[in-house]
Amino acid sequence: MSTTIEYVRFEATDPAELTAQRDHLVGLLRERYGSDFLGSYLARSDDGSLLDFLLWASPEAAARAAREMPGEPAAAGFFRLVGEVHEMRHAQVLHSAQA
Repeated sequence: MSTTIEYVRFEATDPAELTAQRDHLVGLLRERYGSDFLGSYLARSDDGSLLDFLLWASPEAAARAAREMPGEPAAAGFFRLVGEVHEMRHAQVLHSAQA
């Protein structure tokens, strides 16, 4: 397996509400994908766009979640707050280090 980062840069008109809804989304990801979902980070860029980084155990798990979750009724509260998506990519982790 190869750890994979899912990177999404997007707009949201209400980042505070989106952040609140994201807790529910992360719970769904843990429940549905188990050990394939390794964690996530949500950040705001200097230009105001949001950056979502999700860590997956494999590219297959990342691709599966990318296909399934936007149409998942239980995740609608989060996805209805996502505006224009500027970029979405999957990338293989080549090296990592922790403090």
